[in-house]
Amino acid sequence: MKAFRARYSMKPSRRVSITSIMTALAVIGNYSPVAIPNVELGSTILVTTAFVFGFPMGFACVLLMSIIYASFNPWGPFLPLIWLTQVLGWLFMVAVGAILGNRASENRSGAPQRRELACVGAFVTIFFDLITTLGYSWTYDIPYLVALISLVPFMIIHVVSNTMLFAAVTPGIDSIMKTQSLSAIWVSPTETLQELSEE
Repeated sequence: MKAFRARYSMKPSRRVSITSIMTALAVIGNYSPVAIPNVELGSTILVTTAFVFGFPMGFACVLLMSIIYASFNPWGPFLPLIWLTQVLGWLFMVAVGAILGNRASENRSGAPQRRELACVGAFVTIFFDLITTLGYSWTYDIPYLVALISLVPFMIIHVVSNTMLFAAVTPGIDSIMKTQSLSAIWVSPTETLQELSEE
């Protein structure tokens, strides 16, 4: 069976709209649970975006969200090295999400997909925390190992929460987008041919 994205396309205007919506959701996802350290929904939204829509949209959402979040960061002022490592971590996340989306087939069962997403959630979050800890170490001139050890409790919370969120959120959004919202977002090959014939 051909991949979903190989059979459906998206108009540029819809792509801009969806990119804006997913960016807004990612920003809100970072802000909403701010009272609980290291629990955030932004990473899940970014990975889901790449999983459903592909790496280019995930990449655009990372850049837009990172700029907005850096400008209005509830945790403090803009710190270039920490911001840079965050961007690299988010880009890694969306790259992995896009790879998973490309591999997925329309008839995949829910249980294996959730287990895979849970494992991916843990893996990419560990990478994100390791690289952002490096940015923290550089910014405050703290030995990396010392910074890493001091942040272990927060990393555990982040990894566990993202593991659960990736498995819980991504399959549901993917299913809704590709069933209930299919015609509102994507253009089928038949519709594309009809538009070309009308021109």
